[in-house]
Amino acid sequence: MERMESARDVLKAEPWLPTPLLPSAGAGPRLGIDLWLKREDCTPVGSFKLRGGLVAMALSDDDLTSGVYGASAGNYGLAVAEAGRRAGVTVTIVVPKGANPSKVQRILATGASVIEHGVDFDTAKDHARAVAADVGAAFWEDGVIEEMALGASTIGLELIESGMAWDWVLVPVGNGSLIKGIASAFRTHSPATKIIGLVSTGAPAMAAAIAGEAFDADDPTDTQADGLDVRVPIMPISREIGELVEAVWLVPEDLLIPAVRSLIDLEQVMVEPSAAITLAACVTHSEQLTGARVALILTGAHLRSSLLETVSSSPGLKL
Repeated sequence: MERMESARDVLKAEPWLPTPLLPSAGAGPRLGIDLWLKREDCTPVGSFKLRGGLVAMALSDDDLTSGVYGASAGNYGLAVAEAGRRAGVTVTIVVPKGANPSKVQRILATGASVIEHGVDFDTAKDHARAVAADVGAAFWEDGVIEEMALGASTIGLELIESGMAWDWVLVPVGNGSLIKGIASAFRTHSPATKIIGLVSTGAPAMAAAIAGEAFDADDPTDTQADGLDVRVPIMPISREIGELVEAVWLVPEDLLIPAVRSLIDLEQVMVEPSAAITLAACVTHSEQLTGARVALILTGAHLRSSLLETVSSSPGLKL
């Protein structure tokens, strides 16, 4: 709890906090759910990750004189890069080949360096770790550095302090910092709230890891949700998450793009597939959620431009 308060102290002067918490105007009434949107897409970098990036730059005990290396599909890298720009710390981000071009450009715009390496996030991460060791820089692994989860815990605190009693909170799961932080806050202050992790069937390893089930780290992923595209879970973090959450739901990959379309049509919100998985989960588990007060964590706004035509031709979810 003390470290959560330290994280909040780091962020207390940020004018964009708290992020908006808005009632669902279209999807919630159609589903019969008291649905609320926690708009983490409304940050200076378009995702929740800036919270943790700023907290890490302020609270980390690492020697940052040789800079920070990280690996990212985009949002994490942009957050660390922006936090490094503010702190005067050199940042290098390794991204997989084919990473979202808009995210890469935003990282470069902060003054950080970008290295493209590997076919997926996990191979990029291995390369970032090796290069950081060679040059004597800090390596910050998303999901591992505690400050990222501490930053995410402030999302949970904002929901708790909204004055509303939450039955469910639906949280996309990438490397785990987001759900670990939010779940930790709720377990301290509102233990009756059910925290649900969401994983795409196109990248299911995190669901298995959190549930303590076997998975094959060599199985390739196939998902449009680059923020959830994890092939090799971080097992200590996965075990921690398993102790904190009610469940992890696997959401069909083919519902993600329709969910993006439905959020545009019904809520006038454009987010990336990693965020839209929350609305897709409301459809797949509507019977459990009917009549409940549910918060959806809309994690990021970086919809790949190459998906725009696909989204525009999608019929949306059947609500």
